[in-house]
Amino acid sequence: MSSKYSNLNFEEEPDYPPENVYPPRWNFDNEKAWQLYRRAKREQWDEENIDWKEVKDIASGLDRKQKLAIAYWWGLLSNFDNATPVFAYAVIKAFEQHLDTAIRGILTTITYDENRHNIMCGLAINSVLPGFPFDFKPQDDLEKKAKLNVLWTWWNGSRYWKAYLEAYKKYTFDVLFTSFMMGEAAATTVFTTMSRGAKINAFKELFKNTAVDETRHYAFTHMIMSQNAEKMDDERKKLVTKQIRAGFVFLSLITYIPPKDFWKLPPWFIEVHQKMEDIARDAGFYIPELKEKEEAWRNAVLRVGASLKHYGIKLPDMPELGISGDVVENIKEDDFIPVF
Repeated sequence: MSSKYSNLNFEEEPDYPPENVYPPRWNFDNEKAWQLYRRAKREQWDEENIDWKEVKDIASGLDRKQKLAIAYWWGLLSNFDNATPVFAYAVIKAFEQHLDTAIRGILTTITYDENRHNIMCGLAINSVLPGFPFDFKPQDDLEKKAKLNVLWTWWNGSRYWKAYLEAYKKYTFDVLFTSFMMGEAAATTVFTTMSRGAKINAFKELFKNTAVDETRHYAFTHMIMSQNAEKMDDERKKLVTKQIRAGFVFLSLITYIPPKDFWKLPPWFIEVHQKMEDIARDAGFYIPELKEKEEAWRNAVLRVGASLKHYGIKLPDMPELGISGDVVENIKEDDFIPVF
């Protein structure tokens, strides 16, 4: 039986399979990307250096519902901070496509950032209400519904994972990553606001550090757009507009009010969610009020919109925020790219 390698001609340079991480290639001429990569290395921090004992000590003085409300909020946040595999897969694709060396390097740092954000959610829950939600035994209807809110939020998260894996066949890399702009701009605003309002020092530091990460992630998406937007045809620009809307819909669950055009949630979700937020606020855990959330989102959308306009990319219609733009209809599961 002949081997598939029997005809190799070692006198010639080899042909490499397409979409392969070999051969390794390097380039050093994308200076903006290298600056951002160096910045990412400088700005690293350790989630285990946060004073979790302070959080545990404060939690020991809270009642059951207050502990639940804070753990609940972190549980919802983890749906968006579970983005490590998103960027791990992006790293693989960036190497397969032989993108700039610094771009690949930046993606490895974002993967590390997202893993840290995911772990911080777990540490926060463990410090307030260990075992939530899986080991939590509800004692009344409110507690039952709060637990179900988190579990059904995670179920919604599971809906888009396979679609994300297929996204690289559907979108070019520049469309994929300029699509993240809305999420990163909103995250920067949310965590900066929460850092300023936090009464617990450990959380103040945590949100401040996370805002630094998200600001850098936004800078990355902006750089990708600025370096690729002029090469986008009208169809690709329309895809970015659609993805900006999808990012708003996706992240609004915890940062605003979840629109109905994607989320499949219990009928009591918003009522219980708002109740949990109020209880958390009473416990000293700062969560922006609805008007603050709306203003933060409006600022983020206008910030992104200004960048998009410069490159001839239209902002999507945001009627929830009183912002007019291109109407985006029929957003489906495979339009969502999970990132925070």
